[in-house]
Amino acid sequence: PFSILFRGCSFMITYQAGVLSALQELSPDIMKSAYRIYGSSSGSIVATVGLCGCDVGKGYKFLFVLCLRRWNIWEFWRVLRLMRGALHKFLPPNAHELVSGKLHVVLTRLHDWRSVTVSEFASKEELIQ
Repeated sequence: PFSILFRGCSFMITYQAGVLSALQELSPDIMKSAYRIYGSSSGSIVATVGLCGCDVGKGYKFLFVLCLRRWNIWEFWRVLRLMRGALHKFLPPNAHELVSGKLHVVLTRLHDWRSVTVSEFASKEELIQ
């Protein structure tokens, strides 16, 4: 079995969105047939969108463009709020069910700086958080 990893790096989100779009167009079943889909940081957004079967070209363009711009620390919270709003709007209501067990979000625990993965989500809100 194979896995797919969408790495985190905010300015690469448009590149990853292009990769996802190409995968959806050229090999539509690749996301379904992958054993696991990993995502970290902005890559987890792309992985989630892909696993939910969302069309990257619709509605998500502005979300990816947001990540291209350099933001100062004061604008960071505004960007997070816009991203959450977009994910609430465009992800299906059962997104957490579609990705649970398949999507593995890579996180860093602050208290010991260890990497952990989360793959089960109880609600759409938990997935977005």
